[in-house]
Amino acid sequence: MNSMDKVLIVDNDPIFLNCLREELQKYVGQFELVTATNGADALEALGKERISVLVTDLDMPQMNGLELLAHMRKHRPQTPCVVMTEPKNPDAENKAVRDPIFRYIAKPFGADELFVLIMEGLERLDEGLFWREHRNK
Repeated sequence: MNSMDKVLIVDNDPIFLNCLREELQKYVGQFELVTATNGADALEALGKERISVLVTDLDMPQMNGLELLAHMRKHRPQTPCVVMTEPKNPDAENKAVRDPIFRYIAKPFGADELFVLIMEGLERLDEGLFWREHRNK
């Protein structure tokens, strides 16, 4: 893990994204935060930035979270992903489990909970563990 690690958070609610950005400011120096409000903007960010961890909602316009995760599986399978989902959404969880996800986090959640998952993803990525673990599931 280094200061150049970037975390992309994708959610179609700009107020939610701003709140997360503010709450994660206490972890400044751990990673840089990049945000997008839909899957299409996320793809653009992925093309411009070297993203270490993706955090995405599932229900978004223009390209939903499942489509974004499918893109990640095909083009960036080594990138750890965290899915933000509504509580007890088994349909979404069952569909998304086939994609390169290492953790789920149910809304509402605190920034501290998300920070722990982001740091775990960064550590696993640095250690080269994520892809090996995912392939063995």
